[in-house]
Amino acid sequence: MRPSTQILATALACLLAAVPPFLADAAWAQASSIVDAAPVRVTGFDVEPVDRLEPGAELNFTVWGTAGATVLLQIDGSRRTVRLDETSPGRYQGSYIVGRSDRIGPESRVHANLRRDNRVATAQLGEALQVGWTLPDAAAPMPVIESVAVASEPGRDRAEALRYTVRGAPGGQASVQLQGSQAGNVVLDEQRPGEYAGTYVLPQGAWVDTGQPLVAQLRIGDRSVRSSVPDAYAGVNFMSRRADGCRDCAIVQAVNAVTVDGEGRVLGTVAGGVLGAVVGSQFGKGDGRTVAGLAGAVGGALLGREIQKRHNERTQYEVVVRMNDGAQRSVVYAEAPNFRVGDRVRMVGETLELRP
Repeated sequence: MRPSTQILATALACLLAAVPPFLADAAWAQASSIVDAAPVRVTGFDVEPVDRLEPGAELNFTVWGTAGATVLLQIDGSRRTVRLDETSPGRYQGSYIVGRSDRIGPESRVHANLRRDNRVATAQLGEALQVGWTLPDAAAPMPVIESVAVASEPGRDRAEALRYTVRGAPGGQASVQLQGSQAGNVVLDEQRPGEYAGTYVLPQGAWVDTGQPLVAQLRIGDRSVRSSVPDAYAGVNFMSRRADGCRDCAIVQAVNAVTVDGEGRVLGTVAGGVLGAVVGSQFGKGDGRTVAGLAGAVGGALLGREIQKRHNERTQYEVVVRMNDGAQRSVVYAEAPNFRVGDRVRMVGETLELRP
């Protein structure tokens, strides 16, 4: 939790002590949601270096950052991940004992992954694990991401433009991961100390996967930190800037054949598992007594019902499309539809039609 957030929480606690309980509860719930929405951070990363890295040597780590999170460490050359315990709010500690099968050296890199809910921040240890060694760029400051934002801008050449902004430690290299029809990294320029921004223009027909968290990275020297922000595109209006203005238009992403039972449910659910156990005993290593026992437990009526549903199995076809606003939808057909991946379609009621 950032110092400013801690001060705000303390001030609210003192203020709410003087108001009625029902008002205090509502106000505190709102304040808690503000605190929970703050980006997660790793503010410090430390190790107690050992005199010699050999089997039995104990490495003690400490990570400082957002409180109430889960912290995992990955050591280059180690055989397992290290989980740190939160010994006090925002302070995480743990140790790793070097084993005979480890290949950990004095310059092995160590990365910390701090996760709280759907938000993630990562950092790299800036010092060597063994006394007397120095890592390259060890004097570089710790990269910190404070906020990540995306907004829409008027497009050019009838395309849509997205403006990405990352704020954090100055003097680094920032980028965001673009997920969608054209996956890749968008490199941002440092407009002013600690503020990185850049504009990406989506080509005609391209789309962004707005359901995925927006992941930003900030690198300073050999150290880097990542931050994952869910619902980052919630305030972006994609529809109003589409080249053709078609709200019901989409592109086919997949055409899947799906087997369903007599009640229209996809096979592989609990009912399918029960029937599989009974029939499997009959044709596998079981005998008639096993079948009779299971049938008695399940019940003759249920068994007959499952057999009838299996007898009425049929194949349906699911067409998955990506709408112009980035949302994903699916339409089910009883017969194989005349659509292929990449086709431009329009949603008409509960069905699709090809576009020229």
